[in-house]
Formats: sequence, structure tokens, C-alpha cells
Amino acid sequence: MSKNSSKRGLRTAIGLGALGVLSGMYGFSQLSGKATPEEQAWRYPGDDLIDANYDNGYSSTYAITIEAPAYAVWRLFKQIGAEKSGSFSSEFLERTFARLPFFNSYEIQEEFQQPDSMMPGDIAAFDYHGMSMEWADIVPGKYMVQWVDTKNPPKAPGSYAFRFPGMTHFAAAWCFYVVPLQGGRTRLINHWRIGYEPDSVAMKALNWVNIEFIGGCMTHMQNIYVKRVLEFRKKQHHTGKFMRGVLGGQFFKSGTPAGRYDGTPLFDETYTQWFRYGRKSPAVAEIRMPVTEDPSWPPVGPGTPWEHEVDVEYFDGWSEPAFDWNEQIRQKMEKTYLPNWGKEAK
Repeated sequence: MSKNSSKRGLRTAIGLGALGVLSGMYGFSQLSGKATPEEQAWRYPGDDLIDANYDNGYSSTYAITIEAPAYAVWRLFKQIGAEKSGSFSSEFLERTFARLPFFNSYEIQEEFQQPDSMMPGDIAAFDYHGMSMEWADIVPGKYMVQWVDTKNPPKAPGSYAFRFPGMTHFAAAWCFYVVPLQGGRTRLINHWRIGYEPDSVAMKALNWVNIEFIGGCMTHMQNIYVKRVLEFRKKQHHTGKFMRGVLGGQFFKSGTPAGRYDGTPLFDETYTQWFRYGRKSPAVAEIRMPVTEDPSWPPVGPGTPWEHEVDVEYFDGWSEPAFDWNEQIRQKMEKTYLPNWGKEAK
């Protein structure tokens, strides 16, 4: 076989492979997972945010029925975001192709379930460089709307309203609605609405690829993953299984349990640790009580490593100050710190 024939064969194989992938993506995003025609035609809360600034508002709506009560669905989505529990879609695809730092964890965490854990104005983070949406509408137990618009960028310093090459303006609302169904089930509506300028054929095609084709695959996967989690069918990530096996001693038969709950669902079926659970009874208390105050620190006087330069009065009258956004802004602008920061006013 000649070199030219080999090259043609390779190109043909690559072309057929690419066609197969694209065909699969089209089928997965457009021929399955979509909401019903009635659900797609519905006007949802949050659509008005797009229509306020754009005449070409376009919606993409996916849906799935979950064998779990509405609140169970709601509280899982309360944890969505790069800064929280991830995207609940394919973290491999998010990180590999979009370079978004999503790491999914599906355990309910106390810190994300507080009344103020998700508030209008909070950032819905896609990454840690500023690519953001902002939480707009939060209706507990019912729906949540995150939104971005280049005409009304997020308020958070460091954030930006993203748009795609060729666009002068772009807006998107990504919304999750839970509809309680009889029998303890829930209909999850996973809904996008976008608007953009200029309203050209090229931008229309770009947005279809982004929202319907690629985004449709990710949204459909997100619905499937969430359904598995809420129906107690989600399996452990292979990476997590490997790390537990190696560093937890299971692969090498160390004879020492990996943790306190080996052999029970609190370890074998709990794939992310419960970050604040230990506050109830810290492990350190089995040796001694945790230390939260220590007047003897820092050591001062002759023989200490810092005897000639330690500020012996620094902690006199000091307590940890409450966080203050105005002070944070002042530090960023002036690049200085308050004198006697945390000291009692005299």
C-alpha cells in the first residue's frame, strides 16, 4: 500500500470518526432530553431579563422527571457553581475543552444550605478569573435564575459579563425550576434564554452551536447526573476510587481502616466528605480539647526566636474584626491596611 493510500485511509477514518461524534452529539442534544413542546413554549420567570434589552430572545429548554421530592432537587441545585459543588455535568468536558475549573461533588454540605448561602447578587461562578453570571431570582424551594448581560454586568469586582467573538452584546439567563408532581416526584425544567447583538446569521449560528448543540449535550448530561444522584444511583468517580484505594490503604492491605465509617454507607457511599460535620464533635477532642484562645502566643522575652523584634502589644485589646466590604474596597484601591486593625477603639 502506498503512502498516499495510507494517508487517504487515515483521513477517511478521522472524517468518519468526527462525523460519528457530531451525529451522536446532535442526537443526544436535539433528539433526546428536550422538554415537551408545551414546556418549551412556556414563558418562564426570568425570561423578562433577556427581553428587557433584546428583541431576539431565544430559549432552549430541557427537562427530566425525577423520583424525588421537589425540595431534594432544589437543595442540590443550591450548591451549583465552580465555587461550590461544580456544574453537575461532565467535569471532564468542562475542564478539557472549556477550561472551566468544575469539580463535581454531590454530597449535601451544611455551608451551602444556609438561608444566605445563595442570595440575589451573589456570583454564579464559571471560573476563578471573572467569568460570571449573577444570581438574580432565588425563590426557595421553587426556582432560581442566574443571569448575565453585557449591558448590565455583574456587580462583583473582578467579574466580567462574557460574550463570544463577533458579538457586541450578549445576555443569558440559566434557570432551574422544580415542579412537584404527584407521588413524590419532580419535573426539573433546565432552561436557557439568550439575547445577542448583532442579530446576524453568523451570530445566530454561533449561538445555536453554543446553546443547543454543545450546551444541549451538557444540559442533557446535567439532568441525567442529577437524576442519578437524587435517586441514589450515582456511582463514585474513578479518580476518587483510585485515591481512596491508594492513600486510604485499601489496595495495599495496610490493615488500618481508611476512616471511621469503613464498611458503611457513611464511607462506602459517601463520595465527598461532609466538610463541617466534625464541628459536632471534633476528632481532636479525643486527645485534648481544640484550642481557640491562647494568650501565651506569640512567645516573647529572652530566648525566643523573635525576642528583638516581636510587637508585644499587638494583641492587647485585639479581636477578630467583622468582615467589611467597604474596608476590602479601600484596601484594594489604596493598597494599605488599617493601623491597629482589630484593636478596640480608644
